[in-house]
Formats: sequence, structure tokens, C-alpha cells
Amino acid sequence: MNTRARIATCAAVAAILLAPTMTPAVASAPRVVTLASGTTVDATMNQTIDSGSAQIGQRFTMTVVPPFPQSKSQFQSATLSGHVTNVVAAGQGTNPQLAFAIDKIALADGATGHPILMVQAQETQRHDNTTNVAASALAGMLVGNWIGKTVFQSNAGGAVGAVAGVLYASNKKQNVSLAQGSQVVFEAQQTVALR
Repeated sequence: MNTRARIATCAAVAAILLAPTMTPAVASAPRVVTLASGTTVDATMNQTIDSGSAQIGQRFTMTVVPPFPQSKSQFQSATLSGHVTNVVAAGQGTNPQLAFAIDKIALADGATGHPILMVQAQETQRHDNTTNVAASALAGMLVGNWIGKTVFQSNAGGAVGAVAGVLYASNKKQNVSLAQGSQVVFEAQQTVALR
């Protein structure tokens, strides 16, 4: 066999052997996940936000938990990112307020979107005021008893002071928290494509 024939034979054998590995690359379209309007999104807080210490603009994250939106497993381990939009610390006669907005949802595969989510339910925790009420009642009773006996020569000062202490402490509002691990349920207000 001459050199040309050997080269042609080797080229034919190489073409047959390499043909299966030389398939043309087909560009796959990026997969789009949709969060449909009206869909509920369940998530848990990754950190605590408290009306006594939060600041407007403070950032936080939440993790999407089952049941996943539209039963799509792509939402497993998705992260919601948000910020505090309004906060009022509790005080004497002042009710606490804590409001926030979700800015972005990020799926585990890197796809993101900017949903408009409205809170449907949340596990907000109000701080316990019992100790404050009891301490104020005791202090009121002691001060009332002292004033009643020294100024009015009466034994009723303790009872009056205790009632005043309870009323004062009861009007002292307690802060609210959205604690780490608390569940929040949202509803999507519009359809969003996550890419």
C-alpha cells in the first residue's frame, strides 16, 4: 500500500472513531422559573429583627421552606433578601411597629427575580411585660404606702400605689420581634420570571 492509501485509510478510521465525539454543540436556552401571581411563599427568618433595635434600611434574609411555591422543587433553599421599611420602638403609650419589604429572590442555581410579596401571616413575638408590671406594682405599693402613712395618715396608700403602678406599667408597651426561625407566609402580587 502506498503512502497516499495509508493516509486515506488512517483518516477514514479516525473519522469513524471520532465521529460520535464531534457532535455539534447545541446552545441550550436558559431555564426560566416563574413565580405566579397569587402563589404563596413560605419562608423562615435567618436572623432576628426587633422593633427596639432595628433601623430603617437594615438588611435581612429569609430561606424559602416547604410547601414550595407551585410545588416546584427549584424553590428549595431559595433565599429572600429584604430590608426594614418602618420601625417604631415601643414606649410609654407608644405601640411598636415593624415593617419590611422583600427586594429579591435567589434560587440555589443562581436564578434571581424581584417579586412583589405581601405578608399573609407571620410569627411575631411580643416581649413579656409581666416582670415590669409586677415590679411597678411593688414600687407603687411601697411609695403609695409611704406617702399614705406620712402625708395622709392612712393605710390605703399601699393599695392605691399598687394600682397606679400596674396602670403605669400596663401602658408601657413592649417591643415586637420577628425572631430567627420565625415563619412568614407571603403572597406574590404579580408574576415574576426568575432568570
